Amino acid sequence: MITMLLSKFKIDETFFAHTLASHPSETLTAHSNLTMSYYKKIVADKKLQTLIDKLINQIDSKNFTLIKEMFENTIYLHDLGKKNPCFQARKMNNPLFEKYKDCGDSKHSQSGAIEFIEYYMLQFESLDDETYFRMVYILYNFSYHISKHHGSLDSIENYLANKAKEHHSFANVKKNIDLYLDKKFEFYILNKLLFSLLVSCDYYATSEYMADFPIDDFGVFSKGDKERLDKKFQEYLSQFQNPSGINVLRNEMFEEAQKNLLNYKEKNIFYLEAPTGSGKTITSINLALQLLESNDALNKLFYIFPFNTLVEQTKNVFDDIFQDTLKIEVINSITPIIIDEAKQEDEETKYQKSYINRLFFHSPAIITTHVALFNILFGTSKEDNFPLWQLANSVIILDEIQSYNNHLWWYMVEFFDKYASLLNIKIIIMSATLPKLDFFLDKKENFVSLISDEKREYLFKNDFFKNRVKMNFSLLDEKMKTERLVEILKAQPKDKKILFEFIKKQSAREFYNAIKDEFDNVYELSGDDNKAYRQHVIDKSKNENLIIVATQVIEAGVDIDMDIGFKDISTIDGEEQFMGRINRSCKKEGIVYFFDLDPVEKIYRGDHRLGFDLTNPKYRKILEDKEFDTYYEEVLKSIENQGNRFENGLLTNYGHFEELVKKLNYKEISKTMTLINSQNFTLYFPFQIDLSLYKGLKEFENLDESFITDAKLDGQKVWDEFISLQNIENFVEKKVKNININALMQFFTFSLFKYFEGQRPYIGEDMYGYYFVENYEDFITKEGKFDREKYNAIKNSNFL
Repeated sequence: MITMLLSKFKIDETFFAHTLASHPSETLTAHSNLTMSYYKKIVADKKLQTLIDKLINQIDSKNFTLIKEMFENTIYLHDLGKKNPCFQARKMNNPLFEKYKDCGDSKHSQSGAIEFIEYYMLQFESLDDETYFRMVYILYNFSYHISKHHGSLDSIENYLANKAKEHHSFANVKKNIDLYLDKKFEFYILNKLLFSLLVSCDYYATSEYMADFPIDDFGVFSKGDKERLDKKFQEYLSQFQNPSGINVLRNEMFEEAQKNLLNYKEKNIFYLEAPTGSGKTITSINLALQLLESNDALNKLFYIFPFNTLVEQTKNVFDDIFQDTLKIEVINSITPIIIDEAKQEDEETKYQKSYINRLFFHSPAIITTHVALFNILFGTSKEDNFPLWQLANSVIILDEIQSYNNHLWWYMVEFFDKYASLLNIKIIIMSATLPKLDFFLDKKENFVSLISDEKREYLFKNDFFKNRVKMNFSLLDEKMKTERLVEILKAQPKDKKILFEFIKKQSAREFYNAIKDEFDNVYELSGDDNKAYRQHVIDKSKNENLIIVATQVIEAGVDIDMDIGFKDISTIDGEEQFMGRINRSCKKEGIVYFFDLDPVEKIYRGDHRLGFDLTNPKYRKILEDKEFDTYYEEVLKSIENQGNRFENGLLTNYGHFEELVKKLNYKEISKTMTLINSQNFTLYFPFQIDLSLYKGLKEFENLDESFITDAKLDGQKVWDEFISLQNIENFVEKKVKNININALMQFFTFSLFKYFEGQRPYIGEDMYGYYFVENYEDFITKEGKFDREKYNAIKNSNFL
């Protein structure tokens, strides 16, 4: 049946899709059929058919059969353009087309899209006008993915404008998009899913031919897997029977969350709001297992964090609980790709397999970052979109959601709501300070709070949580200065662990310099530290009384437990996160003093939380009583007011965003939904790190001797290895080894913000995406810190 469809396009065994010197050429028919077989395998393994049908039905139930056929044939016929005689002659060296060697355009994606359009336009001739225009619009959107399957999604508008010129009646479609298609979020998700499936199936099929590497395991949980995980988890929990003290409260929260989850398991988005130290990680793992077991369609788990430190900590928790029962993979920029050396495979196949496993998230459980998640949901490149279909029928746990850019909260929750309901994704959003983002939605029935208001009141106001850390606001009666802080520090007990947090890096450095020679055991933590030094200080704090001077890097994701805290005020959720670093064990008495040193508006420019801070007694009371709902209600109203402002001609800010979605402006949506501005320079300093100071750091275990000089990790040797990798001809091997060397390179790299296009840093040679600073001695301190003041001195001298 499928091959018969190809014959309608006059495709036979004479057309090649790929060619290799070591293999017989692959025919276009064979590649098309193999691509479609991967589509069917993915749909079966991930149980996608019901979801695809549901999506299409929501867009147009009357024309379901035709749209579904077009959807599937977009994948099957994606390489129609390879019929191009010039492509056959020049790209495939096909002897049957040798006479076309001197022809012009040998590309195939655009011509394939045109032929796909022409085929279906003939099918539409008997349709009534309304159906005709609707089908043409959908057709052109689907054909766009054929035209882009070797590139990135941009804006459909330019594509549609060109097609309007080619077909006289298409101008009517473009004018009446609102009239013919009002399901903007649904249509966006359908198209993103189609693009993801198309590029994935094409990649799998091509890899099978080119590398002789078929894919059979997409990394999903089976029923047996779920049962084994639950058994292992119950074994782990058995050690906590007969709880006492704070563990009684943790048990109550655990049971409350589970009860409410099972009562509302047909919902899609769940709030888990719980105090610091209440055991959210263990509770969330239980909730994920409950969902996986209660829903046969659910077959994958994603754990999403804003910080790499939390990624590593949670991986350790999973390993401790499940040991060898669960295959869980960390996917981020600094975690090496695991290469299975046990299998008797050649080197090329090992790298290919390992790379594909990472690229397509081939593990039933994934721990990754919120940046990676947003790239999948909103990104435009093939690499961004490869794993999108993996999110369907999955459980996603989102931690510390308040740390996401609050300018995006309204847009974010609209997408979360639609993605979750349309692709059967169960999302657990958790934090100690949790904004209820469904505030922005007209229909909120998809959201459930797993801790009832009554239980929340009981938990947050229990002494173990509410009074774990006492708050002192007396220092807010004066405008703080560094000299005054030094005096206050002198009055503190000498047998305590003391933590200072500043919101400005320069202020932290100034205070550190003021006390480092006068007090014992003083350390500084900021974004200018390498990871090894940061871990060294954290480990030291577990066994010694010391003073740590830090920036906001300390607020979340850092496993540190101090006795006394001093914090320059910022936002209410920032204050609560900081207090989570004090008396975490609940075994002592903790206290935090808040002071006002630097103007917060300069650090948090445009943040909707500005103005709701501890200078106002109202917000002191909110922080004391943990009434974060009251605080967030004001923040959310501020975001709503901003979204409803008319700043884009006739459209509000939110209206402008809706237009981007409606018109499928993929590129602008991606820009809008970017969590972190990555416009940075990365400087590389080839200094040395004394390994004796950093015992126990995972990355330093089993280090290759070639990177070591006199018991030190040698940054120059790491760099030399990185440079040598750039000469590897095999793309996949080079990619894997580059990702893996990042695990060591991270200790020698520091970032600088890029203010404008074309700007470059004042030091370093531009090499392969890094600026290599050969003469680094003036810029790296003895602790391995980046001395930003020295750099700024050079920068400032350039302006004189």
